[in-house]
Amino acid sequence: MTNKLFSLEDAVLTVDGIEITGYENAQDAISIAPLGDDGELTYGIGGNGVFIHSCNHGATVTLKTLQHSETNQRLNELRNHQINNPTTAKGLLITYKDLRNGDEFLLTGCWFSTPPTHARGTSHNGVTWTFKATKAEFKLKGGM
Repeated sequence: MTNKLFSLEDAVLTVDGIEITGYENAQDAISIAPLGDDGELTYGIGGNGVFIHSCNHGATVTLKTLQHSETNQRLNELRNHQINNPTTAKGLLITYKDLRNGDEFLLTGCWFSTPPTHARGTSHNGVTWTFKATKAEFKLKGGM
């Protein structure tokens, strides 16, 4: 059996139903990271410790796409709607599925957070989109 390397073609990520394509050739083109710890130990005067569970279930989602992809146009339209309509904007749904390994992530209540930087130069120029999700659910599989 031959081992197949991961490819972004094996990754299906959607933002509010829009499939994201045109990723930058980067090791971290898709990054999903929990916003905080699962909890923390705290100690009383007598030295006894107790674990305090965190109510934080959020995550940061970072996508790196190529500058002139259709994806950037669509994401920019969604971001402009969020910024220009603060009273009617709603959190977005982001889904991710790894077709090779079966991992699935469901991120709800997602909002654009850090504005992307736009650069021009002699190499490919990427755009980094950053979202904060109010809730992240991770379903990891055994993989291939």
